[in-house]
Amino acid sequence: MIDNYLLEELVAFSEHKTLAAAAKYLNVTQPTITRGMQKIENELQVTLFNRQKNRITLTDVGKVAAIEAKKVLA
Repeated sequence: MIDNYLLEELVAFSEHKTLAAAAKYLNVTQPTITRGMQKIENELQVTLFNRQKNRITLTDVGKVAAIEAKKVLA
């Protein structure tokens, strides 16, 4: 089962668009967000994020997961 805090990290990333902004919003470090993202992907066994050289974005599945995570947290 995925921890609610990991869902909060996913939602924060989807709303703030960068790791740094999501980390700042949640008052944690950027590596904390990165580890959380990896943990969510490992638990769900799907790719939620497109990782490019200097940019990370949500995949289509990641966008749906963020919407559902927001519903769970509401």
